[in-house]
Parts: sequence; C-alpha cells; structure tokens
Amino acid sequence: MAISIKLKKRWDVYSTLQEVLTATQNLSVSPFGLTEEGLQDFRGIKLIGERAQVPLRNGYMWENISQPLHSSLSYADFSGSVWQYFAIEETDDFTPVIDHVIFDESMFQLSAYAICGNGATFLSCSFAGCKYKWGDFIGATLKDCRFTQIKKNVRLKFNSCKLLENCLFSGEIHKAHFGYSNLKNCTFEGLLYDCSFEGVEKIGNLRKGEIIPPEKVDNRMDGLDFSKADIIMCSFQSFCYLDKVKPSKNNCVFKVTDEFHNYLLSIIENSDSPLKEKLIEYAKLFYAPHTTTPYEVAHPNNFSFKHPEEAELSQQLYDFVCKAAEATGCRVK
Repeated sequence: MAISIKLKKRWDVYSTLQEVLTATQNLSVSPFGLTEEGLQDFRGIKLIGERAQVPLRNGYMWENISQPLHSSLSYADFSGSVWQYFAIEETDDFTPVIDHVIFDESMFQLSAYAICGNGATFLSCSFAGCKYKWGDFIGATLKDCRFTQIKKNVRLKFNSCKLLENCLFSGEIHKAHFGYSNLKNCTFEGLLYDCSFEGVEKIGNLRKGEIIPPEKVDNRMDGLDFSKADIIMCSFQSFCYLDKVKPSKNNCVFKVTDEFHNYLLSIIENSDSPLKEKLIEYAKLFYAPHTTTPYEVAHPNNFSFKHPEEAELSQQLYDFVCKAAEATGCRVK
C-alpha cells in the first residue's frame, strides 16, 4: 500500500536532517505517535544528509558530510522512508539491532555501503517494494524478514551474511546476489532470474579435484523452499549443495554426475531431434560435471527467456535433462 502524500508532507516542518534526528531523539520516538499497530510512526520520513563538492585536479567529486547515526531501531514503521546520503553504522563496540521494523516502499541511497551497519541484526522486518540505489546487507543476520513485491529492476545483495533464516523473498527477483551467505529455511516465490548462490567463500587454494563436503560449507542451503518459484539461469557454484531444497514442479534440480551426463548425451544422440547437434553442444557446455558445481537447476525457459527464438531448443533440452536425471536417480524431489 502506497504511503500517502499527507504522511510524507508532515515531515516538511523539519528542514534539515539534524532537525529530524533531534525531533525523533535519534529515530527512537516519533513526534506523530504510534500507528494503529502500535509502532512508532515514522512513515514517510525523509532522512536526507548533506553533500559537498570536493575539488579534484580535473573537476570535483561529491562527498557525504552528514555524520552517521549509531543506534538500533525497534517496533517502528518507516514505510515510504527515504534514506539518502545518510546511514546507520556500526562502531568498534556497537552493532545495530533492527527489531520489528517496517521499511516497505523505502528507498536506500546511503552514505555507507551496508544497510544499518556492517554485521547488523534484523529481526521480523519487512522490506516490501523497497529500492536499493546504494546499500547492501553485509555481514548481517536476518531472521523472519520479508522481502516482497520485488521488482525486476531491483538488485538485492547479501554479502557475507552470517545467517538468513525463515525469510521470504517474493516477486521478480533479477540478478540477486546471495553469495555464500548462510541460508536456512527461507522461502522463494515468483521468478528468480540470473541470481547467484555459493556454498563457500574461497576455493582458490583447493588442489585439483579436491572437494569441500556438505558439512563444511558456509552456506548449506538447508530447508530452502522453491516450490512456488521459477528458477531461470541462476548459478549455484562453489560447492552449493541442493539436496536439502524443496524444488518447484517447474524446475529440475539435480546432482551432476558422470552417469547423468553420459546418459544425457546418449539419449540426445539416439534421438531424432533436428536440433541434435545444438542440444549436444549445450548439454556439454551447461550440464557437464564440475568439481565445484555439484548441482544444477534446469528450466524449460533457461535459454528462451532472453532469446524467444530458442524456445524449442530450450524445451527439448529441459525434457532430456529431466529424463536423464530421473533415470540416473540424480533428481532432487
């Protein structure tokens, strides 16, 4: 639900960021009382910091000059808020906790890289329809949080997060980066396109053929529910194990083994498809065994989502992959 202009305009009586922070006692108490749900009413608040031009040899650059806020937030509604050139940040001996806070339809263009500070904890927060022009979740812990109404032009990034547990992600999720953030019992609904998941942080020092077993990865992908999602052209790399996920009926999640791959090539070779040569090329390119990529996810539109002219090829390859995964016992169900 969009925030009304009236709720936004009421904050115009405070002409500077400092006036807003003073009136709200550093975002702890709203001058407008509580919402009907009993939350501090910060709906429509504008937290806009100051910037200054810094001269350079060949011009100038903009520099944020507003001081960050070192504070936690709790039981508050920041729906429709604007966070621009300003941020909540951590210190050496303080890490923010964001508890039961609604950020729906907010815009983050922060003066710092991490939303609410590096290592922040988010508990039962909502981020429906938010925009992230500058701001990622870094080293954070998120429990029971909701990311809904995600638009395809939004780029969610979770860098080195300690834990994402019981969170919901829903909408048109394009190019979201989860990295090796630890995901547990999260639910995904809608479309996931070109998103990336990883099992471990670093694999550069591994010997050839060496594997990292499931019990030693940073992100076990434990209990993830994709049953209401369409996963298209997403990457699951760096020992990302998918044997504990709940797949969608629209996807084929499978373990990539030599037996699977040989069977896949065999049934394509023995088929009468006029696209046989191209199918074999794609099967070798996208579905061959690789030490650091033990699982893959196929979808009928993997290759036609951006190239509709390849619809027949994409569907045929998907059908062959499903058949091979079923026949070799590699499909995750």
